[in-house]
Amino acid sequence: MLHQTGASRLVPALQDLSVHRTFHACAAAHAKPRRQRNRNNPFALNAMKHFQYDDIPTHGHMKLQKQRQLLGYYRLLKNEFPQLHELAEPFQPPPAQNILQFTFTHYQGEEHPNARKVVLHVNVEDLAKVHALDTTYAKHKFLLLAGSRWQPTSPALVGRLNAALAQSKEALDAAYNAEPLGVVTIASTAYPHEPQNMKWCSDVLDRMIEEANKEPSFADIPLDVRPYIKSNARGGQTLRPTVSDFPAEWL
Repeated sequence: MLHQTGASRLVPALQDLSVHRTFHACAAAHAKPRRQRNRNNPFALNAMKHFQYDDIPTHGHMKLQKQRQLLGYYRLLKNEFPQLHELAEPFQPPPAQNILQFTFTHYQGEEHPNARKVVLHVNVEDLAKVHALDTTYAKHKFLLLAGSRWQPTSPALVGRLNAALAQSKEALDAAYNAEPLGVVTIASTAYPHEPQNMKWCSDVLDRMIEEANKEPSFADIPLDVRPYIKSNARGGQTLRPTVSDFPAEWL
């Protein structure tokens, strides 16, 4: 009797626990039937009607959109571009004093980390023409300060300048005035905006010119030839090839 009485007491409790547990854990009790859900969904495949051949496919709409875009450009070319003649100005070449060339990189309105980069190019002969580098020793010290940023016209020029430096001042003057000396390049990406990097490159060039005209002149230090030579497998060093090293029929 005690066992039956205990079992009869536990059965309702277990039934209540199973009911509450099923109602709480099962999401299907709150879900609507699939047919009822699809009846109210306008994007359901079963609710879509059959194609009545009264429209064009997606590819056709894309082609029409492309034609509308081209027509918009044609209208702009026909109606707006003739008005730009009123804003046209004759080209004025830069004066001889403007010897600095700045290179900017743009990506047609897109944001890019490299869009802030500014590169400054200046010819060493132009610095001498505007009297920024007055003496031959100033040119030599300027090339020493430039280092690998100096791009000579040929790798052999570095050897000829060093050979003239070892001989005498007259030979050095003749070597620096005999042929073009190349271009010095200064680049900057340190700042977030182009004008800031442009100003930094210009300031660096001004400091280099100022230091090149100061004493000491470093006339006993030759130019570094390592950026303009290459090493072979046996440890020797040869000059890098230039355009003059290739046959004429190859060019």
